[in-house]
Amino acid sequence: MSNKEEWNRILQIIGDDACDEDKEFKGNCVRKFNFLRTIFYIVVFGSAFYIFQGGRLIPHDSTWLRLIVVAILLTEILYLKQKRVLHRELNRYAFRECRPDKGLSRYLSFVPTTLNKQMLWSVTQYNFGSILYRLGKIDKASKCLGLMQEASATAGNMLIALHLKQLIALYYNDYDTVKSCADEGCKLYPKARHSIWNFKIYKDLQLYRDYAYCCINNDYEKIYTVLGTPQERPLDEVARQYYLYLTAKKLGDIENAEKYKKYISENAGTTWYGKAVEADFIPEEKPDNYPGYVVSDEKLHNPSKVDRERLKYLLIGVLIVLLFYYLPRLF
Repeated sequence: MSNKEEWNRILQIIGDDACDEDKEFKGNCVRKFNFLRTIFYIVVFGSAFYIFQGGRLIPHDSTWLRLIVVAILLTEILYLKQKRVLHRELNRYAFRECRPDKGLSRYLSFVPTTLNKQMLWSVTQYNFGSILYRLGKIDKASKCLGLMQEASATAGNMLIALHLKQLIALYYNDYDTVKSCADEGCKLYPKARHSIWNFKIYKDLQLYRDYAYCCINNDYEKIYTVLGTPQERPLDEVARQYYLYLTAKKLGDIENAEKYKKYISENAGTTWYGKAVEADFIPEEKPDNYPGYVVSDEKLHNPSKVDRERLKYLLIGVLIVLLFYYLPRLF
């Protein structure tokens, strides 16, 4: 599918929950990032052409070569700096703060500006699925997870799909699925890129597997130990306190239940956790496509080394370099 077709599939899932663009974010972060990325690519490909043409069309000069090196370094520094700013601001409300509604707005502002560039759709589907999950749109999150079935082939992509699958399973108290996600994650993580985010996903998978074991074995006292470490991200901390709240209710521990409930009510923001502690919460009916994602044994043991979307653009880059080298030699 084209990028536009893939994007339309996500928009169809979001449907009436689509919100207005975050114009301030789009103006301050997205446009500046796209501008600096374009400048960086122009400098890199222009420099590559100058170097590979071997002086046949444009004479080589040591001064120009020095200027090229400086230009590449300067534009790369500016581009990478703005990329970090964009990444931080794009994901602040989606994965750190308890404002998934604002996270959705920012992603809806960002993704359309990248459709004519490289897109990693499995990551995009995970991001929207996670945001919709935090908003309590569980059926829509499951549909985003379903899209990942065909899009995820690398160990890293399957790892994040299992994370979304486990979140949805926790919502339905489906502890067997929570455990299986963690077990499959143990097999995939050694084959994935060991980034900070992948490590966090792996640790989360194992943390809630331990929680699921306690629930299955009715060992609720142990959950206080399993979930005893406060989380650095406010969104993760609210989720942790929510499952501690459920534990305290199971144990009839009224004092702790009220403490956890108070914290969640004050800090849950626009996540579904806040609404869940205000009444006797009952998960909605499981969607027809539940669990919506299955890792085959073949993919589990032999994941792709490179995302096919990355591979496509890598091949385009190699082709451009070869053209820069051979075209001047035809004149």
